[in-house]
Amino acid sequence: MYATYHLNADELNADVIQALKNAFHQREIVVLPKDEYDEMERARHNAAFTGKLRDSIRELEEGKGIVKTMAELEALASE
Repeated sequence: MYATYHLNADELNADVIQALKNAFHQREIVVLPKDEYDEMERARHNAAFTGKLRDSIRELEEGKGIVKTMAELEALASE
């Protein structure tokens, strides 16, 4: 189970902690400051994007690309 809770430090109280305990039982819980969470998310998205780029490059190298002249592209754009 993956969940993200957004709250300010002053909102963290015994009720919230108990709700987390009830939701996750004996599972490990990680609490991160927002800036660290944002950096992890950027890295995760960058890794996914890099993977897509590698797949695209591989497909081009395998000849699976579509070749268009500039005139063909301009014609498509004006449709």
